[in-house]
Amino acid sequence: MEEMPMGLGGHLTWTAVAAAVRKEKQLPVLPIENNSICEFSPIFKNNSNFTFNPDKDYYKINISDPRLHYLVDHGDKVSFTTSQHVIEHICQNLNLKDFKLECELYLTKSEQERAEKIASNLPAKYICIEPYSKMSWSQGREYPFSKWQNVVNSLKDRFSFVQVGKGGQRPLENAIDLSGKLSFRECLHILKRASLLLASEGGIVHLANAADTKSIVIFTSFHVYPSTFHYKENTMIDISLYRNKIGGYKNHSLFSEERKSHNERQIIEAVLKEIDE
Repeated sequence: MEEMPMGLGGHLTWTAVAAAVRKEKQLPVLPIENNSICEFSPIFKNNSNFTFNPDKDYYKINISDPRLHYLVDHGDKVSFTTSQHVIEHICQNLNLKDFKLECELYLTKSEQERAEKIASNLPAKYICIEPYSKMSWSQGREYPFSKWQNVVNSLKDRFSFVQVGKGGQRPLENAIDLSGKLSFRECLHILKRASLLLASEGGIVHLANAADTKSIVIFTSFHVYPSTFHYKENTMIDISLYRNKIGGYKNHSLFSEERKSHNERQIIEAVLKEIDE
């Protein structure tokens, strides 16, 4: 079974850019990355706003162009280059005027059928939850597993929970565990049927945006400008205490301090408010 790879959120934001290009230029985007056509990203698959054929009309975008990036990676730390939403930042640098902060993903027939088969065993209503962030790149976005568990335990009598994400990690109790059972793309269908997503800031939040599903999202002191990743329909839970000291650091002891200090009751109350509305 294919595990859900993380780190695809960046390519998801490019789908919103490609939609804007198609609308303004009436051309599909030929994506170039590191001097080659970026034809292997699963995110661009089955999306008519992209082309991988240089012999046809196209609008070329070098997605490796530093001018279009929202951060510079220095190894142990990143520098954020904009406070704008990443989609807005890219579109303005490409002089695109008519854009939306809406990611897009289109499943193939086989992906849709497989996802529907898995979804058929789920409750009619549920909340998706992804309790892990991409730790291999940064621990700065992490939120404690134990606190996610407390959220689920506090709400389990009112809501069903479905855990999504990469497999091979500890599953939450009182949640249906789909981690590792879906590809990143197939998870779109599970998110479309969900009432809500709970997660730390990351690729899964961009996927929920593509699914038109609201999210409650954890932001930490890592995020110098939370607005860079925030969709207005989502609920931001900003637990930062030391942004001026450790903003942009991938790992720092103060991240642990702010995680310990945060009361997960804020997440519980946000869920209740969102569902009641």
